[in-house]
Amino acid sequence: MPDAESNLPAPLGEGRGGGSDYSGVVRDSQAAILASAERITVVGRWVVLAAAVILNHFGNENSTASVFIVDTILFSWGLVNLVVSVVLVRGYRPGRWFGFLTTGIDLLVATSILYFSGGYGAPTDFSLLFYLLIIASAVRLGLPGSLATAIVVSLLYVVIGGFTGFARISPPPGFVIGRVFLFLFVALVAGLLVGDIRSRLDRALRTAIERATQLDETRRREALEKERVERLEEIDKLRSDFIAMVAHELQTPLASIKTQADTLLNQRHRLDQETREALVDGIHRSAASLSDLVQDFAAVNRIENNEFTYHFERLDLADFVQEVVGHFRSDPHRYPMRVRVEPGLVVRGDRRRLQQALLNLLNNAVKYSPRGGNLAVIAFPDSQGNAKVSVHDEGIGIRQEDIPKLFNKFTRLFDKRAMDIGGSGLGLFITRSIIEAHGGHMTVESEWGKGSTFGFVLPLWQPSESSSSTTTSSSATP
Repeated sequence: MPDAESNLPAPLGEGRGGGSDYSGVVRDSQAAILASAERITVVGRWVVLAAAVILNHFGNENSTASVFIVDTILFSWGLVNLVVSVVLVRGYRPGRWFGFLTTGIDLLVATSILYFSGGYGAPTDFSLLFYLLIIASAVRLGLPGSLATAIVVSLLYVVIGGFTGFARISPPPGFVIGRVFLFLFVALVAGLLVGDIRSRLDRALRTAIERATQLDETRRREALEKERVERLEEIDKLRSDFIAMVAHELQTPLASIKTQADTLLNQRHRLDQETREALVDGIHRSAASLSDLVQDFAAVNRIENNEFTYHFERLDLADFVQEVVGHFRSDPHRYPMRVRVEPGLVVRGDRRRLQQALLNLLNNAVKYSPRGGNLAVIAFPDSQGNAKVSVHDEGIGIRQEDIPKLFNKFTRLFDKRAMDIGGSGLGLFITRSIIEAHGGHMTVESEWGKGSTFGFVLPLWQPSESSSSTTTSSSATP
């Protein structure tokens, strides 16, 4: 409805932080109300058209020419009404221009019939057409529109109605003034009634929008609160897992160190040299395990604080893999290992960090493989022109649904087959961070109960890249 938007508050979504924008709802509601008003006026047109036809044939005492001309005008008006009716029934939502256009047509029809039926001196009173105009304007435009239309109608009635080409009688004294008064009265009553209805609709719409906004705000707060609770639960679970993992990982080496140290202290005079050396070696290995655990914690902290630095240089991947595997401490009888590397693979990388990444994969392969399980390390160019390094084992394997969890911090996939296998759950997280800092990505292939293949893909060295080494800091890993 025209001017209805000025009676509504500003779009609530724009005036309140976090709320939805209801300006579209307001526009749709106003358009729907205007369309309903036009449908109401169309029904009125058809009723008045039928009444005008009846009056023209049973009350028009003018000449046959007058009846014919009025019939022609009414027929044309019927065609216009038919088109308007079809358009509105098909769902068209009119704007202001539509109301002005149809009002102009109705005004032209009423004025023409007034003239050709003999003006206000005609024996047949067609002034109901003017009443229709006034009421329709009230429905479309409210009180201002109905009063403006009443004034225009009154002027036309006084001017056009004064022509007496077909008139046979003279109106009684005061007839024209009384009719003008009725026009204004109908305009006032119709405008007030329609205005009251429109204001009630506006208030109902405003109330509905305010309630919807409050509901949206409540839902938003509930969603935020739910998200906060879930996040706190996640943090609490992570903390519990971390504490359990630390306690589990610290307990074994500390107990081993304490037991072996007590043995050395209390029974050193009874022990032979070989036993003492074995105890010292056990203490050293347990201490090394603790050191590795602390280093993992420190590495994660530095990665998350963007303090993990890299010293990039030109690196021959074949020599690098052979060197890392050669220094890897594992029993070849318990874990047979084969190595196959393609020559000529050159990457831009940090030797120390990539060594750390590859050792993490090798340690995992040994950790989760049974005695006698074969291990394989392969370096080769992939189909996209990158270098790929893979570590294959014949261990316990990983379920497909667990693979996305592997690279999260403190993630260990506990099952009854791996209860005695130690680990901080940080190795793969650190490895992924290192590889992504090199512009590469991790790969995982696994079959439950038959082994796994972990690998990383690195871009090959480009001849255009500088041969000099560079040092950069890491970025936070998502």
